[in-house]
Amino acid sequence: MKNYILFLFKSKLNLNVKGNNVERFIKRLKSNKIEILNIVYISKEEINIKIYKSDYDKVIDLKTIYEIEILDYYGTIRLKNNILNNKFVIILILISLIVMYMITNMIFYIDVITNDSKMESIIKEELSNYGIKKYKFKKSYIELQEVKEELLSKYKDKLEWIEIENIGTKYIVRYEPRIINDIEEEIPFRNIISSKDAVITSMSISSGQIVKEVNSYVKKGEVIVSGYISMNGVVKDTVGSNGTVYGETWYNVSITYPYSYYQKYETGKSKNVFVIKFLSKEINLFNFKKYKTKNTINNIILKNNLLPIFLVYQNQRETKIIDETYTEDELIDKALEYSKKKIEDNLDKDEYIKDYKILNKTVNDSSITLNIFFSTIENITEYQLIEEKKEENNDSN
Repeated sequence: MKNYILFLFKSKLNLNVKGNNVERFIKRLKSNKIEILNIVYISKEEINIKIYKSDYDKVIDLKTIYEIEILDYYGTIRLKNNILNNKFVIILILISLIVMYMITNMIFYIDVITNDSKMESIIKEELSNYGIKKYKFKKSYIELQEVKEELLSKYKDKLEWIEIENIGTKYIVRYEPRIINDIEEEIPFRNIISSKDAVITSMSISSGQIVKEVNSYVKKGEVIVSGYISMNGVVKDTVGSNGTVYGETWYNVSITYPYSYYQKYETGKSKNVFVIKFLSKEINLFNFKKYKTKNTINNIILKNNLLPIFLVYQNQRETKIIDETYTEDELIDKALEYSKKKIEDNLDKDEYIKDYKILNKTVNDSSITLNIFFSTIENITEYQLIEEKKEENNDSN
């Protein structure tokens, strides 16, 4: 049985031999100890013979006047020839199998079941540190258990339990928060002062003595609510002032904006896809919604040393292009919009632009320069600690 298997895999050739008196050629081969595995007589001047490939060079040396042509291959050499003749198909099949394996063993979504966005962010960041994130290979059950135990140990004051469930190409994370009763923090003795020059527009004070009224102008650092509680000019108590003060503040903004504007920027959207690159062509695998313009980073997974074909794991980041030319009115609107956004980016959710006014403008051939005055409503609350203790003030009275 073993010899038969070796015979099947040993390389053999089927040769066509033409010439006068081919029987003499057969005798010549046998006398030179060349084993003939099979003979088919076609005519007196033509036969087909099967030999081992290792004897082929000897046959060529002995052929003299005879014409010899290879008709077919058998054994290992036939397998090699089939592989070479179908190498592109085989390469594509292998690439497809690799891609399918990677896709079915990769995570594309991580869903944390929670209404707490802060805790969701913490959990996703921690999972990422353990390599549990989108476009990474799945972890084993044992690895997931170890991650759960480490998270519970690290966040023992926040997590009662946590579960990481793998469904297809998705991880679903569920957890139970640990409830700890909050201990009310004692407010230290302090004043409320203004964080900047402003006109007070509104106040909501829960403790302390108000020393500046609404519509009062205050300079930066000036006391608005005092922690000293006094009566008839005499300090009776010291408390921690608490509350919120809003005031009208002012800004001068100078901006130069060009008539022609070009910008290419990333939108923040990104994805990782598998791409087959051949010369200058790209074939996106399983990427049904393509970006119009994008920036890319390529990581080569497979390449062919003979052909310019690559399997690439590509990070694609969507880009947008602005290429516009404005009239003067449009340019003023754009400059105002840009300036307002710059102001608003530095404001909190409860703060806003109250009014604005263009103080002057300078126009030239390529751009326009605006000097803009903005008034805003901002939270001007700032706390200033009082060093004296309540007891000392009582003693002095």
